[in-house]
Amino acid sequence: MSAHRRLELRGQAPQPGRRRATTRPHRLIPLALGVVLLGVGGVVGPAMVTGSFKPGGSGEQISYESLPADNRGQGLVYDGLAAAPTDSLCSGTYELDDETCSYGPDPTPAGMSVNRDANPVAAKADAPANPALDTAGVPSDAEIIRDEGGISLSAGAPALIPDAAPGEADFILGAHDVACAADGSSGKRIQVLYLHEFGTPSRYSDYAGSIRTWAAGVDEIYDASAAETGGSRHIRYVTTPQCRVDVAEVQVPTGSLGSFRRSIDALQKLGYNRTDRKYLVFADSHVYCGIGTYIADTRPGLTNRNNGGPSYGRIDSGCWSSSVAALETTHMLGAVLQGSPNSTGAGRCTDDYDLLCGPDRSGKKIREVCPRKHETRLDCGHDDYFTTDPKPDGYLAKHWNVALSEFLLRSDGGDDLPDAPNAVPGPEVTEPSLPPSASVPAGIPADGGGDEASPAASGTSPSALVTTPAAASEVQAVVEIRDPTSTSVRLTWSAATPTAKYTIEVDGVTVATTVATRARLVGLRPDTKYAVTIRAEGGYAAKGVAQSAPAARPAANTWFVLTNSLSGGSADLYAARTANGTPITLGGTDGGAQQQWKLVPAGGDTFSLQNKATGKCVVPLDGNPVAGAPLVQGECSKNDSGRWKLFATDYGFSLRTNVGGLAAGVGSQRFGETRLLVLQNPGQTRHQSWTALPG
Repeated sequence: MSAHRRLELRGQAPQPGRRRATTRPHRLIPLALGVVLLGVGGVVGPAMVTGSFKPGGSGEQISYESLPADNRGQGLVYDGLAAAPTDSLCSGTYELDDETCSYGPDPTPAGMSVNRDANPVAAKADAPANPALDTAGVPSDAEIIRDEGGISLSAGAPALIPDAAPGEADFILGAHDVACAADGSSGKRIQVLYLHEFGTPSRYSDYAGSIRTWAAGVDEIYDASAAETGGSRHIRYVTTPQCRVDVAEVQVPTGSLGSFRRSIDALQKLGYNRTDRKYLVFADSHVYCGIGTYIADTRPGLTNRNNGGPSYGRIDSGCWSSSVAALETTHMLGAVLQGSPNSTGAGRCTDDYDLLCGPDRSGKKIREVCPRKHETRLDCGHDDYFTTDPKPDGYLAKHWNVALSEFLLRSDGGDDLPDAPNAVPGPEVTEPSLPPSASVPAGIPADGGGDEASPAASGTSPSALVTTPAAASEVQAVVEIRDPTSTSVRLTWSAATPTAKYTIEVDGVTVATTVATRARLVGLRPDTKYAVTIRAEGGYAAKGVAQSAPAARPAANTWFVLTNSLSGGSADLYAARTANGTPITLGGTDGGAQQQWKLVPAGGDTFSLQNKATGKCVVPLDGNPVAGAPLVQGECSKNDSGRWKLFATDYGFSLRTNVGGLAAGVGSQRFGETRLLVLQNPGQTRHQSWTALPG
């Protein structure tokens, strides 16, 4: 049975061996797209055009000796781009640096205006309430784990966070019309961002639902396009535990949205530069319609550099839609590359109707090959940049094919990739283990304020693989235990039956039941062994031993990510906002600058906790260290209200106020979709304990 399977929540799993065509109605596209004609309007003529031929290419490659004049009414702004010379990797387009290219700004489609905001297509959400004293009491570990889609059946025992896809399915298509795979964040993903500048109001609550709808429309475009060649493709988004697109709000400095180059620089400074991410940016500005990056690498197979990141596609608010978002996504994935059969040599193609084809600076004649209804589909002839069934001797069997991208999810329908003999695979890539833990700052007392804690080990144990077959079972029961952190391990087990329900036991205690076969076991004590048993009906019992890594604690004056010992989420400066009073929340770990912190000695055995994104520090709301006070951003000082002590706990360490000895924990109050961190009376709850990963 193919490993590449999917399961729709409200339908049947595709049957093995049958070619699968998309049966899901494309109801999102009329709502999300509006009336757009991507191939017409606003095309700027060539500026100082010189012709040259690229060896091995199929046509003339065009280079530009100077930038075209701006046409701001069409969103054609060239600030920050450099005209690529003939000998450049980006020849025919534009350079952002020595290796990163851009096709330049895309003209505004008919029916849209750069200077007029797109209308919302989903209901607005309530704006987050300002943080206030949390009077609801300290939440239980089980309550916090439920936020992550997890299960905690026994107080004080480990908890389980299952993957979205049950059984052996690689992913599911959830109720919000996007595909959800694994834990929603690991591996190669497209991360959707909402950007606004400092000094401008955030409209995240107004548009987050619409952005999710437009992102789902991009998924519709890809799946419908793949169905034309007998396959299925879905965008591998970063998703929430509720199987929705995770739209992260990010505030950037004033002027950052004035050009594509400056917006990329601002994102990279905030840590949005991961090699396993492509960033689809909805920018709250009126400069461009859309613009994206790509790598001029035509090699076939998974080693093509377009199969990695970081890459950036930006859509400004006048063009927020599924069609423009799909256009910039396809640029980021590596299309249309020079030398393809119908390439214009300037980033577009000549076979219309097609999402990426149309008039451009090359002046090449456009041919109407496909019907007009194909305007929002990929690769009209299935021969330039996207097909799930490449011809054996065709261009896409020998050059980069976007359908092969690991930023997309595949079904197992028929001869679809990666099982097709024409596919050219790259080397197998395993996800890296977590980095080693840092040393403990001097003078961290044990929990209760007594003796000093001994320093942590210099590194974590390597990623372990425990494979234990159950000899007595009629069904082979195997559990793999991998990727240990200080407080979690990853479990994968063989399926007992297609509809089995599993009971997860840890040291003889039932901690969860689930239908999934992949999950993360969380809330473990550092450097501890656990006996894990997974049971199902019919005598199925898969057994193994989980070994957590040594405690990871921070060193003074070094950047680290502050991770929660219960859920594995991270202390996050909301949206990287610079204003005092910005709340500190529990976010999904992405390692960005807003999640990186530094302990700055503040006298005696106390510290200030400084954020990398802004240089400001964590303080109680209104400087008042009382139980229930939310933690917010404030000016760094050596005042008692902003000073912290560290205490060793069974699950890592706790951060406590110098005044009153209150612990930083996860509160009941929410800010938008995330929970606030608040001051609490110290207790045995694991969400008051933290570990540290190097920043």
